[in-house]
Amino acid sequence: MNSPLKISNWTPAHVIANQSSCNLLLENPDALKEIPSLNNAPLRNFTDWQLVRFRGMVQDMHNPEFYFEKYEVKNNETETYEVRCGMYADYVQCLPHEEILVDSKKNQNSERHTCFVISIPGLNDWAKEKYEHFPYHNTKTASNKRNLDESSCEIMDCSEPAPKKEKISSNEDGEKMDTTEHSIKQTIFSKEYILNFPISVDDGKACIVKIYEEAALKLNEVIEIIGFISLNPCQNTIDDFEMTEAEMNVHHPPTSIVPRLHAVKIIRLSKQGIENVPEILSKAQLIRSDLHMMFSQLLFGDELAADYLICHLLSSIYLRREYFHLGAYPLNITHFPVAKYKTFAKDLYKFLTLLIEKSHLLEITLENLNDLTLSPKKDYESNRLTSGVLQLSDNTHLVIDETELTVGQVSEAGRENYNTICELINFQRVMYDFKFYKMEYETDIPVLILSELKSFIPCQTQVALKVDSESENLYPKVLEVAEQYLKNENRLTNIRQYLNHLKNVKFDFNENILNEIQSDFVQMRQTRKNITMDHLHGLMILARLMSLSHGSNTLTAEYWKKAVEMEVKRLDRLPEKK
Repeated sequence: MNSPLKISNWTPAHVIANQSSCNLLLENPDALKEIPSLNNAPLRNFTDWQLVRFRGMVQDMHNPEFYFEKYEVKNNETETYEVRCGMYADYVQCLPHEEILVDSKKNQNSERHTCFVISIPGLNDWAKEKYEHFPYHNTKTASNKRNLDESSCEIMDCSEPAPKKEKISSNEDGEKMDTTEHSIKQTIFSKEYILNFPISVDDGKACIVKIYEEAALKLNEVIEIIGFISLNPCQNTIDDFEMTEAEMNVHHPPTSIVPRLHAVKIIRLSKQGIENVPEILSKAQLIRSDLHMMFSQLLFGDELAADYLICHLLSSIYLRREYFHLGAYPLNITHFPVAKYKTFAKDLYKFLTLLIEKSHLLEITLENLNDLTLSPKKDYESNRLTSGVLQLSDNTHLVIDETELTVGQVSEAGRENYNTICELINFQRVMYDFKFYKMEYETDIPVLILSELKSFIPCQTQVALKVDSESENLYPKVLEVAEQYLKNENRLTNIRQYLNHLKNVKFDFNENILNEIQSDFVQMRQTRKNITMDHLHGLMILARLMSLSHGSNTLTAEYWKKAVEMEVKRLDRLPEKK
């Protein structure tokens, strides 16, 4: 009895012939460890049609392609016929003495979906290492040589953007020949333009993914693709008379920059369950204590601000109804000593990158406000969605640094960018510009604003720091100590799991304390005339986050009282109240 073929040695033909058993084996996470990852190795280390993994974000959806799922080939020497499969391939290949019977009744056309997937924007270094710790199998020497049959094949493109008419050209002798030899001169775009990242990604990669089963993917969704990589350089010169030069460069870029990936399996990472949640809940109090102590010191001795920052980092949308959303908790921290510590925002962000998986620091200067492209825009000349800074996957923490913002003239583009940020903070949505219309896309992006005074961007929760003079004087030393504090691997791992897992815990509101909540809020409104119903929503979210931060998945009177107490202290600190 033959032993099963190792996953690392699978070929398209093997998967096609053993579809069920292969799919079953790919359900085993341990089996996936055998498959090398595109994310953490250069393309030169991979061979054509090797089974690989790629973890990324869906940046754009392309038109579906028609292809030959099955096609009949005639051998002109032996007068024999063979039906071949066109799945997991860019091209129909046949030898010089063979021909494809285009009109054969045995041919079967099918459709595959295509999308453009990029390295996850904002993924921090430690998270990259966590995701890509699987051993890499260097098979470069396995063969860069093509076998005799492959090297002597006549190549035909079998993946056509639908709809498309077949084009045939002939040489001077009237023989059919590959039209790719006469491709039009293409405009050469930069690698950065082709990769189309929303924000810069070190060693970032992109793939055009071809999907054979219905996956119903969404823009900005984070997925992992298991599939066969196509690195055929012939794809660099595909000729398509119905495409503009710009469209050709975007949809058929060189495979040395954007390889093709024929998906065997797609894993939707947002759908995966979180393990060891009970364990994290059981030690949440201890982890929170460590985190609170560190944040208090990084925030110049302010324990109240540390409480709010922890709650902010645990925030995540848990309910949406039309324009209504609950769970987001944007935060504006102000009144830190900018004159003395100009790099405070960047220093704090540096520590946050060590704790959360995905983040981006957006420096808002007058120039950036006027010049940056925040919203994705449809480019009809190249027929693609051109990314904007805010095309980010869910749970990417956005830290806005306003410390360098100066007075000046705001352009029309600047006003658009301002409105885009306001939409994100207040409604957790980003408007995508399709030129003739705009379409809103829901997001779940926690926003932290660091500004010397109250942010120019409306944010309901502003925490004015109460700076401790001793902590302020010792701040450079505080940064060193905090760095050393996080070098304890167990402590660091616990904090990361705490921040990542608790936001996904199912939470119950205890109906027994609803009367108490109503009574306390009425009392607040009587003593503070500027309290509105929006503050009740904010208080409920804060109370929920405070409960979670202490490891409780049910709202109790204790944590409701704590949230009210925090909010009273915060409001009393605001400059407008003094």
